[in-house]
Amino acid sequence: MRLSAFFRAKGDEVEFRWTGNPERLLWDDHDKVFGSAIFSKTMPKVEKLKMEYPGAIVGGTGSGDPITLEDLGIGLEQDYSLYPKWQQSIGFLQRGCRLKCPFCVVPKKEGRMRPEQGVYDLWRGDPYPKELIIMDNDFFGNPEWETHIEDIRDGEFKVSFNQGINCRFLTPTSAEAIASVNYRDDSMKNKRIYTAWDNRKDEKRVIRGLEYLADAGVKPDHIMVYMLIGYWEGETKESWLYRRDALREFGARPYPMPFVRTKETVGFQRWCIGAYDKRIPWDLWEAANYDPRKLN
Repeated sequence: MRLSAFFRAKGDEVEFRWTGNPERLLWDDHDKVFGSAIFSKTMPKVEKLKMEYPGAIVGGTGSGDPITLEDLGIGLEQDYSLYPKWQQSIGFLQRGCRLKCPFCVVPKKEGRMRPEQGVYDLWRGDPYPKELIIMDNDFFGNPEWETHIEDIRDGEFKVSFNQGINCRFLTPTSAEAIASVNYRDDSMKNKRIYTAWDNRKDEKRVIRGLEYLADAGVKPDHIMVYMLIGYWEGETKESWLYRRDALREFGARPYPMPFVRTKETVGFQRWCIGAYDKRIPWDLWEAANYDPRKLN
């Protein structure tokens, strides 16, 4: 969207194609080809694309190339015409992160936290709805977060903190700030706050942050907690179950995220996000090969 806005402003024609098959990405007449790949498993498709178009510029965490839009001098304006049915406003108020979690690519990809734009810069304006999908990886790491919360609240925006709030660093003040806005999931239909519990060692800080949210008026059922599994050395299923049990007891929604997708990690994920864990013990789920159709 940013690439398109940049080149359209120069008078160029832009065509957007999104496909998993590079053999279908064939243009007879073009001046430039850009591509983006999120996952490293798509590298063969990146290589195929570059074979078809030797001058293609491909970025993204799955491209093997650290090039960014900023490196290319691309501005923040976005061309929403690429998605004509899309009504919400999406983007970043800040980039980067103050942390360096070993499993996360953001610090390597984006560097340290830096402000990018304001709420009213992100919003597309009338006649589009006041619905914001904020992609910030560390919303409260931004020194301007209080201004952003005030603008969201006073502007009566619905907002999805799509990449999650780091509940380990929440304070009563920041929890009250979240509770004061119309927080939503990415469909804008349901009340939802996203956060994470990646390491069992963070239990005290995670639970404390969840309690701050509840004390501020956020219903526990509104909170979806991503659980990193299959990453830490020596990690056991008991660790997964411990975190799951604690979150269910609190009333939040556990959402396991396998770092490595195996039958077991995906089976555990399905057990929780399908809410099978509320009525089917883990040992029975495991015995059924993680398939509800095989339950006796």
